[in-house]
Amino acid sequence: MRTFIALAFLLFTPTSLGKVEVTDITVLQINAHWNKNNDIDLNGLRGCEVQYGLLERQSEQLKKQIQYVPVVVIYKGNKPVRQWSADLSFKLNIDINEIQQVVDKL
Repeated sequence: MRTFIALAFLLFTPTSLGKVEVTDITVLQINAHWNKNNDIDLNGLRGCEVQYGLLERQSEQLKKQIQYVPVVVIYKGNKPVRQWSADLSFKLNIDINEIQQVVDKL
């Protein structure tokens, strides 16, 4: 009986083993389909949610705001905090470590 009680206690005790970290920091990359070869690999970022979007699938209002792709924007909640945009070459020369440093400071 003691074993059963101990087992039930362990099963219903909250632990952090399967806990997913909830963060309000999002790193969003938007690029165009024709420029996908200039995507930035953001999969190594920690402490944030990484999202990707194609410019062709965005609203007209957002399309008008983006002049060069790719663009990477860091959001804290719903507020943009930092943004990097490509230049006329349509390449974004940024190191993922620079993005991670900004995320870590938030």
